[in-house]
Amino acid sequence: MATAASWKRLPSYVIYGSADRNIPAEAHRFMAERAHVRKTVAIEGASHALMVSHPDKVAALIEEAASAR
Repeated sequence: MATAASWKRLPSYVIYGSADRNIPAEAHRFMAERAHVRKTVAIEGASHALMVSHPDKVAALIEEAASAR
């Protein structure tokens, strides 16, 4: 059983598209700020399926997060 939210103790990273029709960009920004993420990347004009439309940028952020200390 979890006793605390992981995002409160582990660094978080966010990537989202500015043209996401499922979750508005404003909501992404708000949630990222509220969670005090380490890095936020907004892809201009991108939709909700970033891993399909911008796999290079998604992979780069994952690699950056995985190698961070």
